[in-house]
Amino acid sequence: MTQLQVRLAEAASTLDKIESTRAESRNPSFGENTERLLIAREIAELERNILEDPGDLERFLVRLR
Repeated sequence: MTQLQVRLAEAASTLDKIESTRAESRNPSFGENTERLLIAREIAELERNILEDPGDLERFLVRLR
């Protein structure tokens, strides 16, 4: 597995644990900040990776200056 795959798997596991705790505690807002931070971090990292090496996605990208 690549580093990205490992990190995404760990983030997914953490999100599953948060969801489980929400259900058990009946608190729908439990872990909201952690959830947002995890998702924002992964999206930012994916964006950096794509911009560094866009590959086939290059034709879809518009660079702003």
